[in-house]
Amino acid sequence: SKVGGTTRRSGGGYWVPGNHIQKTAGYKDSKDDALRYMARYSYPNSYDPKDDRYGLTAHQFDLLNSFYDNASEMVEHLGSIGAVNSVLGVGWNGKAYCDYAEFLPENKGIRGRLLFSENDKGKMGFGLIAGFKDWADANGITIVTDCRATDLIKKNGEVVGVEAVAGKERTRFYARQGVIFGTGGYSHNREFMQNFQPGPIYGGCAVPTNTGDFISIAGRAGAKIGNTRGAFRADSLAELYLEDPDNLTTVFFIPGDGSILVNKYGKRYVNEKRNYNDRGKRHFDWDSEKAEYRNMLTFLIADERTATMWQGHPPFPVKGDATPGYLIAADDLDALADRIAERLKGIAERTGNFSLDPSFRKNLKDTVRRFNKYAAEGKDPEFGRGDFDYDKEWSMMPPAGTEWPEKGSRNITMHPIDKPPYYAAIIGSGTLDTNGGPVIDGKARVLDWTDKPINGLYGAGNCIASPTADTYWGGGSTIGPAMTFGYVAGKHVSSREKKEPGA
Repeated sequence: SKVGGTTRRSGGGYWVPGNHIQKTAGYKDSKDDALRYMARYSYPNSYDPKDDRYGLTAHQFDLLNSFYDNASEMVEHLGSIGAVNSVLGVGWNGKAYCDYAEFLPENKGIRGRLLFSENDKGKMGFGLIAGFKDWADANGITIVTDCRATDLIKKNGEVVGVEAVAGKERTRFYARQGVIFGTGGYSHNREFMQNFQPGPIYGGCAVPTNTGDFISIAGRAGAKIGNTRGAFRADSLAELYLEDPDNLTTVFFIPGDGSILVNKYGKRYVNEKRNYNDRGKRHFDWDSEKAEYRNMLTFLIADERTATMWQGHPPFPVKGDATPGYLIAADDLDALADRIAERLKGIAERTGNFSLDPSFRKNLKDTVRRFNKYAAEGKDPEFGRGDFDYDKEWSMMPPAGTEWPEKGSRNITMHPIDKPPYYAAIIGSGTLDTNGGPVIDGKARVLDWTDKPINGLYGAGNCIASPTADTYWGGGSTIGPAMTFGYVAGKHVSSREKKEPGA
């Protein structure tokens, strides 16, 4: 019955390249730079910097072009009507945030593409939604909740409304100019998740109503479907998901400087400070010699110092609160390995009998010893942790009430893991939400299998085949395109001839 969907659960930022607030703050951006970055990051296999469309198909390029051309305009429009005033996203270091692949030559280290809503209800997702709802209420717009769209109403080949179910009652809603869907992905549709996703998923951020209804609804009307393997990803607390699939289980950032991720072999497999979307993909690494996902479930390892300094950051509780069931603790690494093994036995029937490799105990101790050496030296030769702006800015939000970084630190992203007790949490890949579905064009019109628009039908957000593909350009790369293509759809719909409902 709450308004806002998964956006309500989010950080509430929106990624808008070339925005006017960015320019006012003195950050340079250009259309060519933005398009090259988006093309390179989303489509690395086809990217060609010498091509007029950067190696993209005409359709892919059209979507990115439309996004850039309308995103900043959308922000200015929302401000001009008094719905949402936007401000620059600024990190703990006083700088505007960098993007998520800031190391790419195409990115050029450009900052200021992340914006937030400026209102007295907070800059998180619930604050953004509250601003929208307040404006809707003030302008006589009725928002109906607990009502599920089930099918389209078509007349003479045109979509003129939707059939819906509210409680046990079936009803119809007719449109004067068009129907726009923004109903979210399919993260809570078990059949779709098993059939479409590239590997096992253990929960995430999406609200329980995200069951992919638009795929079925638009599919029956002949909509072309795309990017079905896609999702915006993050690490997820696997045991919390298995306890209740509706739980919010996302671990956006691996908290602290004294924490690592290891796989079933007790070895690190990723730079723990890289962005959550790219980290989430590493769970699907396939071991061809053992016919299994070698990183299907992995383990966050940390010590008491990190758990205390970053208390309240998942998976660590606020000190004084009850220790959550998904957090494993032990006085030494040998005992921690034993307890992880026991915990895995308890969920074996739901994880394909996933278990630790016999080498885990020894390798874990060697891995921690090696990491502690890297921390002392300030250099991670395996994964380059701390070599990137993102690592230091996004993943190292300083804990409140502490002196951090410590004096003499050679790398603020690493600190020895050496203060018992030690902690572990079982981590799987999760989705913030999936982002595959009906294909749209640059005007947000849903296309059929001949690439022609289905008259009167539009889509935006996670319910469509996202123009981002399987990539997260920067903070707000879910909400930014969703807001933009919602705006694009609204503009196009409002330009259509008005008809009497049902006519």
